[in-house]
Amino acid sequence: MTEFNPEGPQDEGLSAQPKPSAAPAPISGFTYPPTPQYPSFSGYAPADPPYINPPYVVEQRPRLIPHIGHTILFFFIAIVMLVLTDIGATVLYQFLVHGSQSKTGLDKAITVIAANPVYSIPTQGAAYGLLVLASIPVFESLWMNGFGETLHWRFRQARRYFWRLAAIGLAAGFLIGSLGNFLPMPKNPPILHDMMTSTTGAWLLFLFGVTAAPMTEELAFRGFLLPSLINIFRWFERLGISNQAFTRYIGIPASIILTTIPFALLHAQQVSDAWAPLLLIATVSVILCIVRLVTDSVAAGVVVHSAYNFVLFAGLIFQTSGFQHLHKLAS
Repeated sequence: MTEFNPEGPQDEGLSAQPKPSAAPAPISGFTYPPTPQYPSFSGYAPADPPYINPPYVVEQRPRLIPHIGHTILFFFIAIVMLVLTDIGATVLYQFLVHGSQSKTGLDKAITVIAANPVYSIPTQGAAYGLLVLASIPVFESLWMNGFGETLHWRFRQARRYFWRLAAIGLAAGFLIGSLGNFLPMPKNPPILHDMMTSTTGAWLLFLFGVTAAPMTEELAFRGFLLPSLINIFRWFERLGISNQAFTRYIGIPASIILTTIPFALLHAQQVSDAWAPLLLIATVSVILCIVRLVTDSVAAGVVVHSAYNFVLFAGLIFQTSGFQHLHKLAS
């Protein structure tokens, strides 16, 4: 009797699978032909993976900022803020001192404010504060980066070497002061005349000279101007016009000189435009530029600058017994 198959009848001839057999032994004296090489396409030997060119990578060079355009913009903002604060101080002076019905001319009011540090120092301090407040958002939007980070403010660097930097500033103050004894210095320059107006004005000049003034001047000259001038020579390197050696030995010294000239001229009126004090101020500027480049920190230059100014004011404080005898400055 035939056994029932649920899958139905099957042809044993078709369904039978051949049994594997052992490979035949090679025949002695017979050479087998070489294995044929088939073309590399589907169905034969596998093809090698296609060669793909690597993507072209553009070298990302650091941006040369600040450049000279940024520096021009910063000084433009500074001029605008100085003008606005002078106008505001003049209007406020007329209103508070002479009342709303004052007939005092603007030119006279400006002269009074400029001659009295009780009025001029707060006005200048307000201008410096507005300059910084306006510059931060403007340049951060241009640079897409932090204001202090881009300018290499680096407060931690200044804090780490604070006493060394202060010692440099104090030493520079004593050295410059000693050199002044051998040079023809002007008698009763405007800065001393301003200090002789009142004790309050003298103390305001001192506080301003060791805080806001060095901070803003370092930001302007060693934060913007000096690196933007050096970046001009670095740009020449990228164009193939010069090389790193030219930038180091020619570009950087030239940038220091070009930074020092306007820095000294900024203080020319304070010292009656005399060449001897301007030469000393230029020497201080060179020292501050070197500190900025060696430490790579604008804040480090602020510490040195403040310490230098402190020495200058300390001598005046001692000479006048704490600004109590300002008439001694005229002797």
